Amino acid sequence: MLKILCLTSHDLDAPAHGAIVRARNIFKLLGRLGEVHVVLAGFYKQWNEPLPASCRGFELVRSIYFEQTLRRPLRDRIRHELDSRFMNTEWMQASASDRAWLQSALPAYDLVWVHGLGLANGFNLWRWPASVLDVDDIQSSVQLSRAAQASGALQKLRHRWMAARWRRQEKKLSERFAAVCVCSEPDVPKLGWPKNTFVVPNGFEPPATPLIRQPVTPPRIGFIGNFGHHPNREGIEWFLERVWPLIVKKHPFACLRIAGGGKTEPNWPRPNVEVLGWVADTEAEMATWSLAIVPILTGGGTRVKIAEYMSRHCPIVSTALGAYGYDLADGRDFLLGDQPDMFAARCAQILEDPALGEKLAGNSWQQFITSWTWDAQADRITRVVEFALEESRRSPKVYR
Repeated sequence: MLKILCLTSHDLDAPAHGAIVRARNIFKLLGRLGEVHVVLAGFYKQWNEPLPASCRGFELVRSIYFEQTLRRPLRDRIRHELDSRFMNTEWMQASASDRAWLQSALPAYDLVWVHGLGLANGFNLWRWPASVLDVDDIQSSVQLSRAAQASGALQKLRHRWMAARWRRQEKKLSERFAAVCVCSEPDVPKLGWPKNTFVVPNGFEPPATPLIRQPVTPPRIGFIGNFGHHPNREGIEWFLERVWPLIVKKHPFACLRIAGGGKTEPNWPRPNVEVLGWVADTEAEMATWSLAIVPILTGGGTRVKIAEYMSRHCPIVSTALGAYGYDLADGRDFLLGDQPDMFAARCAQILEDPALGEKLAGNSWQQFITSWTWDAQADRITRVVEFALEESRRSPKVYR
């Protein structure tokens, strides 16, 4: 049986959002191939004290708290901007003792699965021979999307510079890791088409029992997300400011239901808007919606919420970036709207024609059950692991 070490910055017992859903389910699939141990490591800004002590059924072998780099010599600041081999990208790294512990522990494992480039860089290790890096968010793409949405020339330039800095590192991944995973086919060329890049899509669990949707009157439009995640906050604020007034003007009794954790703004509650916080039974909540929205303007990778909405038979209206990476057709599986007036019009289409919503939901469900459940990714995970193990046999198992 394989011994597999998984590194993540996400407490797998926390309320689920996209990155946690991905890590948790990939680790479960890896558990079919061997014994999974977890190292929980992260940046202080993402964690509450004390550090999480459990990992949703996985054996937690260590919790590691990244320290902020306060002393930043000029040479390091220059390397941070220009050197693709400089790994203190977030100015936060593991202590020397934690790094030494990891280096001594890694050779005992057949495979190491690392969730995120920032996490890998936090240990200041360049070469991870028997390893898979899961790049669920391509940071250069995140910065380019923010540049596109930035209002000022200096902001646009700053995000483009950051995108170029990340891109230099991303081009080196095939040198550092035995295999690299991304969330969708369009992400592969962004890493330079290396032979060791594999697609492991995001997914969601299918419902345990047959779903019965009962959209209520007045109609509800819904959104679920973690508002500690910038793209979700930005997207819902854009929707509230630019899109929602257009919908209410035409459908004055429609209600917007905003569900999820993280910081919400006091000005979010507006006419016909309900901010629910975390919802324990999202399946029951979404069964009452006429449609779900994905008003995402910035980000990288793919949105797990698309797979979640599909799994709930819920009609979807999304921006192009929100639906990025899913093989869905506008007008067949969901409705697309990038501009505020178009987004509002597509929502109104479903409110005015429930049969259209049911058709979209039925089509996207068929796509989901074929391609976007986590069980559908099991063979992909196996191929990635086999490739990484074969690659690691060709090079010394030295982490440095």
